[in-house]
Amino acid sequence: MKSLLAKAGAVLLAAPLALVVVQGAPQSTTAGGLAHNAAFVARAHAAFTKYMSAHANAIVPKNEWVSPTDEATAAKAANGTVTSLPSINWSGFADVESSTTTLSSVSGTWRMPYVQCLPHPYQNQDAFLANWVGLDGATNGTVEQLGSAVQCYEDVEFYYVWYEMFPAGTVEEGTAACINNNTDCPQPGDEISASVTVTPGTSGNNDYVLALTDHTRPQESFSTSQTCAATTCLDQSAEWILERPAFSLPFGFQILPLADYRDTGFQSAHETSGGHAGSIGSFQDGPIYNIDMQDDSTSYYLDCVGQRAPIGSLLTVSPNQCPLVGPGHHGQFYALWDSSF
Repeated sequence: MKSLLAKAGAVLLAAPLALVVVQGAPQSTTAGGLAHNAAFVARAHAAFTKYMSAHANAIVPKNEWVSPTDEATAAKAANGTVTSLPSINWSGFADVESSTTTLSSVSGTWRMPYVQCLPHPYQNQDAFLANWVGLDGATNGTVEQLGSAVQCYEDVEFYYVWYEMFPAGTVEEGTAACINNNTDCPQPGDEISASVTVTPGTSGNNDYVLALTDHTRPQESFSTSQTCAATTCLDQSAEWILERPAFSLPFGFQILPLADYRDTGFQSAHETSGGHAGSIGSFQDGPIYNIDMQDDSTSYYLDCVGQRAPIGSLLTVSPNQCPLVGPGHHGQFYALWDSSF
């Protein structure tokens, strides 16, 4: 996993991104008929876990790369301000704390978005959208995160709740019926709230509680307790993110298409820093990054934070057609899909 501001850019200078095309074998059964087929569901869930477990931090386009030397200066100069930071696979907000302050919680609420799978001839290609909240990952190599996700697998939609203590793999949660048969799953419109809370533990470890509540379908709710060495999980940043998986292979980063979603975002996006609770960036202790997702050529946006209505054409990067916005009341913000890849 690469740092948002430094290491990812270095990798991109050496190797281009490539789009992963996941083309399934021709099926004699319709997609609708496969939706609850146990073998088909198992393949879809295995693909979800594989790609989500391997996903990288936010990958910064190489022309926006900030060197490790400049990173501290940029962060110091930008305390309390909202700064644009484009990414290939993340959008949303990240609040980075100063070197002397750590975060003890992050939380947010959202509704699972409606999606439309890719049209012909891409209908058998995987597409993803994950909504999550987490600690770390913006400037270091761990992420303590959880959320919901939508996967289009061979033209069938799958909905998930999950958590991850990166670099450990993604753990799928939810009912056995959802995991095994794609029934009794989270659905579009479900109201989700999630939080990560950290407290000092023993033997040099910190204790994390990752809790998610599906207020519409309580059976999908879960809570898990995890530990991480205090020297490894540094609690330096908080994130409220929409993501498409991007992962590292020997010849460079690979990315999956962003599922076509209706507008989504976060409400009640809160954090606790230095013992003080508030919404995104309310402590003025470090830079707040507005992250917009770009295609891998950095020519146009895949989605745009602050955009509330489709404009009918691609939003181009030059001139910049994606507004630089800060989070609204109680940390609320929205994003809207523009393109899958």
